[in-house]
Amino acid sequence: MYNKQVLTYLHQATVTSLWPEGTAGVFSAEVGLKESGTWIKLCVYIKDSTIHEVRYRVIGGGYLIATVEWVNEYLTGKSLSTAEVLNAKFIVEVLGLPPQRFYCAQMIVDAVRKIVRQTI
Repeated sequence: MYNKQVLTYLHQATVTSLWPEGTAGVFSAEVGLKESGTWIKLCVYIKDSTIHEVRYRVIGGGYLIATVEWVNEYLTGKSLSTAEVLNAKFIVEVLGLPPQRFYCAQMIVDAVRKIVRQTI
C-alpha cells in the first residue's frame, strides 16, 4: 500500500493551530475543494525572505497528508527562491508517489506558488 517514505511523513503529521487571520508575516493559500475531499490550506510564516514555519490543514487521504507534511519539513528554513522553484515531479520522486497520486504533489506546488506570489 503506502511506501516507507509516505508512511514516515504520514506518521509524523501533527495537528497544529493556524495563525489568526492578519498575523504579520503569515501568508496562506487554499487549493482543492473540501466538498470533493481533497483540500489544503497552507500557511507560512516568512521573515527576511526565509520560511520560518509552515502550518496546514488538510482534507484528504494518506498520500495528500504525507505530501503536505513533507513540504512542511522541506520548506522550513528555506528561502522563498527555493520555494518558488519547487515542482511536483521532484515531490513525486522524493516520496515515491504512484502516478495516480501526482495530483497530491501538484496541489501543494499550487499552494506554495500562490503564497510566493503574495510576497512579491
